[in-house]
Amino acid sequence: MILLATHVQADTTTWAYTVRQGDTLIAISNNYLERPNEWVKLQNINRIKNPKRLPPGLQLYIPVELLKLQETVAKVVRVQREVEIISAVGGVYFSAEPGASLHRGDKIRTGKDSNITLRFADGSRLMVMENSEVTLNVMTVYGKSDVMNTRIQLQKGQVETQVAPLKGPAAHYKIITPVIAVGVRGTDFRVSADANAKVSRSEVLHGAVAVEGEGTQLSVPAGFGTLAEAGKPPLPPVALLKEPDLTDLPTLLRHVPLQFNWRALEGAFSYRAQVYADKEFQDLLLDGLFSNSEAKWPDLPDGNYFLRVRAIDTQGLEGLNAGRAFTLNARPVPPFISAPTDKGMFYGDQVQFQWTPPENAEAYHIQVASNGEFTTPVVNMVDLKDLQYTAMLAPGEYYWRIASRIGSDDEGPFSDARSFTLKSIPAAPIISPPHIDSKKMTFQWPAGEAGYKYQFQLARDEGFHDMLADKLLSDASIILANPGTGNYFMRVKAIDADGFSGSFGASQQIQIPRNVPWWLTIPVLLFSLML
Repeated sequence: MILLATHVQADTTTWAYTVRQGDTLIAISNNYLERPNEWVKLQNINRIKNPKRLPPGLQLYIPVELLKLQETVAKVVRVQREVEIISAVGGVYFSAEPGASLHRGDKIRTGKDSNITLRFADGSRLMVMENSEVTLNVMTVYGKSDVMNTRIQLQKGQVETQVAPLKGPAAHYKIITPVIAVGVRGTDFRVSADANAKVSRSEVLHGAVAVEGEGTQLSVPAGFGTLAEAGKPPLPPVALLKEPDLTDLPTLLRHVPLQFNWRALEGAFSYRAQVYADKEFQDLLLDGLFSNSEAKWPDLPDGNYFLRVRAIDTQGLEGLNAGRAFTLNARPVPPFISAPTDKGMFYGDQVQFQWTPPENAEAYHIQVASNGEFTTPVVNMVDLKDLQYTAMLAPGEYYWRIASRIGSDDEGPFSDARSFTLKSIPAAPIISPPHIDSKKMTFQWPAGEAGYKYQFQLARDEGFHDMLADKLLSDASIILANPGTGNYFMRVKAIDADGFSGSFGASQQIQIPRNVPWWLTIPVLLFSLML
């Protein structure tokens, strides 16, 4: 086993008591000694002449072996999800609850995504992380002093602890794994033990520890860490990876799932990211290991939170912490959009927007703009009650988004922006009077936009049942054979480059008179609207 302990004063066998006004040696012995009648030993050790008259401020040295030991308890401060406690009395299983007292010998088991925070009698705190097993071996105080002796067994998993400054050299705070024992005198550090009991690690954040084992002794200062394998001396301290840079992360999140992306840190093999409910980083809500410089969790209630991220090196040592406050405001969630389809093409001068209601939504806020930043929306309807809205719009490219509202001031995030294109319906061309001779007829009309095609029809009846010609054309003209004397009807419609077809325009009637020599043929054009 490897022993880690801070450097202490030379005399670790005594505890110093400061005499107060009215103290007597017998009264002090009654309060602090296991056998009060051993007050004579204190008199001899401290060379006291009059045990009934002690000067205030005198340092009275008491051997630790004479002090009475009293059991203390650990209080459960916070519990995240289900944490199992196995009582030392009868092996009874129960779920941990905030405010509960845990006693010597009690065992703690945390599952996936669960953790528990304990506070000891001296104010020290221990957070047991997910998938960990811990036993509270020793929790005692010497007499009525504030000299604590705390010993914790970490079978597997990870713990984070903040140890209150220990009072006197006789005080102890140790965490023991199957491979190492970590002892401190007031510091902030982490300890982990792998599940197969072969490797343990410790990282020092504040204070310092001394490491001794297998013939090797070394000091580990703040900002350094070490690891040890079973049967081998601990490795020399290595500098922990510095804090990741979180300055580019947003402070306001409007969508779930939660996702954070930060700059990759040189030397990082992986990362641990955590979300806490408090700026003191005591109430751990989410904890995860991630192979890349990004963290993602499915959900979290709206509120104010604190993100903590640290890099992990190739030896598995976790580095210094970086923190970032953020606010999540993702509710009420946006509606599910039914229409128009994203990147769709539409024709005319209006567009109908449709959506389905999310839970608890009472109204909706819809915006339509010509740019994805929505700097100058052309539609900004704030308190829509229906599940659809029709907007009159000019042709162009548009973006739109929608948010849900509860009451008059609780508006959730906008949906992701969708885009669509609105085009004018291709106008029906107006055919110019045709040029007709004895053999052919030539029809022309104004050309439309680039890529337009045209459907031209010529029929003997105004219902266009007795069709003489039905042509799809790339040019705005057509030449047909002269059908001879009679009344005829013609019409044309435009089809744009995307294949959208406009309506046929008003049909136009053409009359070729009878009994007129071909060289005198002058067609009479009758242009009438066929509604």
